[in-house]
Amino acid sequence: MLYRRTLLSIVAVASLTSSCGLFRPVNPNPNPSSPQPFDSVAATPIAEPSALITDPGALNDAKIVAVVLASNNTDISYARLVPSRGERTDVKEYARRMLTDHASINGLLTELTTQLDLTPEDNVVSLELRDESAAKRDQMRELSGYAFDSTYIENEVSYHRTFLYSIDNTLEPRARNDQLKTLLTSVRPVIAAHLAHAEQVRANVLTRK
Repeated sequence: MLYRRTLLSIVAVASLTSSCGLFRPVNPNPNPSSPQPFDSVAATPIAEPSALITDPGALNDAKIVAVVLASNNTDISYARLVPSRGERTDVKEYARRMLTDHASINGLLTELTTQLDLTPEDNVVSLELRDESAAKRDQMRELSGYAFDSTYIENEVSYHRTFLYSIDNTLEPRARNDQLKTLLTSVRPVIAAHLAHAEQVRANVLTRK
């Protein structure tokens, strides 16, 4: 199937980039006596963040799809702010990657829902994601240069940690359709690679490399 082939391509790219030195995750709070295994982020469950999904309620497959679409659209909306407000090349390259990858994942979801005759169903979680992203976009629109770059990339770290947590603890466990479960499981390494990339860019931004 087309969506399976496309998904495999995205995962392959994510695997390559996450193993590359450029995208090696960086622990922002290093502790020499207790190093954190950031290099295994693709396989390690993410500890609970200040999560958006705190009370998912009775999520079904249609609601899960709506949540994932809203999550992807949220990050796409952030990335679209970068070209006119950011100044760093690495931040702009990261944003271009987010536009491409999250749009591709949305394409896979749309293809799968068409195949399954499943209509995404908005719910409290997907609507909360939209509201929060709108508020953050309003904040970032007031910024430019270093202030924008640092705020944007910090938000990307938080966003991808939350997305990974929701995949691990809410979305994949509650999915009932096997193809949807497979898609969510396969997309996880892509989101983990995004987190690794964001952490590396954040480290460079904070040290102004």
